[in-house]
Amino acid sequence: MVDAWVGVVAGIYVVVFSAVVMVCFWSAEEREWRALAAGAGPGRPSGQRLSLYELACIENRFGPGNILGVALVRMHAEQRLTLLGRGYDGYRFRVEDPHPRDEVEAVLLDLLAGGRGWLSTSFGPYDLSVPPWRALHERLVTDGLLRERGLPEGITAGSPRVTAWKSTRARAYRLRSRLLTGALVAGAVTAQLSELWLPLALYIAALAVLPVLSSPAVRTQRAAATEAGKAAAWTARAATTVSEEARALLAVALGGLSALPHLHPFVEPPRASSPPAASRTAERGEEPQRIINDPPGVGGLL
Repeated sequence: MVDAWVGVVAGIYVVVFSAVVMVCFWSAEEREWRALAAGAGPGRPSGQRLSLYELACIENRFGPGNILGVALVRMHAEQRLTLLGRGYDGYRFRVEDPHPRDEVEAVLLDLLAGGRGWLSTSFGPYDLSVPPWRALHERLVTDGLLRERGLPEGITAGSPRVTAWKSTRARAYRLRSRLLTGALVAGAVTAQLSELWLPLALYIAALAVLPVLSSPAVRTQRAAATEAGKAAAWTARAATTVSEEARALLAVALGGLSALPHLHPFVEPPRASSPPAASRTAERGEEPQRIINDPPGVGGLL
């Protein structure tokens, strides 16, 4: 057992050492963050308009529905797809033109080929590693319109700079953990010998609270549209569209197929627990509804 004043002095040394470790770590982290942010290129000029695919990606970052929906409605409007029928969970098409005009149309045609003309309204699972989505997402991030989670604006998660930054940060975390663990062990031994447990308890509480209160920049960045991205999306929303086809495409980019006008052939039937309309009409001996396959704004139900 040691004197109380010896335990207090040793405890103070442990606290000061731990505080220095924490401050040095935070300072290094902020420097690395600023260096990473400095590697971002110039953003997209504010006057450059978004494509419908880009607008759909900004408005719906967690699924391909809006993006594929734009391609689907456009191909139908250009009569490169013929709508044969629809149900509660999808549509049946006949492909009139099997030659895609961009990568999104290529994905859509692959889905139709895999489903033998049947396309689910959910468009299947969303895999960000698929080239069209990855390329579109990275372009918007590089242009400063989207931000990756935990990264500065203009920096993509797959860049070599981010890989090196994450590796350096992981090594720094391991070093800090070892130093703080050693300090904590020293504090526990000192408390045991001096029988002064209150300083150790306060020290442990401080180690738990300080990282939360510090809130370095790297902890506060979430995956979201940037201010420039929000402004570009607002400009696209406010753009004047003349044709019904353009209005339908804009509606799909913003809200998916559910945002189409009421009389559009792609508008989903209301979901209910009752059997499909075709089954009910067959039971009553009535003629089922027929679909006119005209471009958006012209087609509808008879």
